[in-house]
Amino acid sequence: MFMSKITKTFLLVTLMGTLLSACAGEEPLPYVACPKPFILADGERLVRSAEQNWTAELNWVDLACEVKDASRIEMALFLSGRFYANSAGTYNATLPIFIAYITADDEVMSRMTQNISVTLKADKSGDFIGFKKMINGLDIQLDSVSPDMQVIVGFELSAGELASNISEKKRRLGY
Repeated sequence: MFMSKITKTFLLVTLMGTLLSACAGEEPLPYVACPKPFILADGERLVRSAEQNWTAELNWVDLACEVKDASRIEMALFLSGRFYANSAGTYNATLPIFIAYITADDEVMSRMTQNISVTLKADKSGDFIGFKKMINGLDIQLDSVSPDMQVIVGFELSAGELASNISEKKRRLGY
């Protein structure tokens, strides 16, 4: 089997590093499955009218996790969506996104809001841009992560906006 000199050197350095860390008595960090993130169906749309004539929608979310030490896990949330203009114009918007950690019994363990900024210059109604954002530094205590824990994401909505989303969902589903 042919291996380049660089590959042999890399393997040797990796092996020596592994042996040295084992001799140092370091305990390996525990494995923790990353919770599955979901978009809350009633919080996937944010519609603004009057002087802010736009609609934002979330359409994808994922989560990456890394055990930082024996007591905490760091998470990075990835999300994407679309930002639509309901009329021609230039739009600068701050989209409030909530992130909630939920137990299997639907108990909210923790909840926070992060803001995402988007800008769109629309020549006509219906113009849109896609946005992709990463929200990192979402630390959580390792002992609070369980296999049935969920991370729920959506737009932070007023009572009126939530009622409108529920009504629109019922209309689309034919209720």
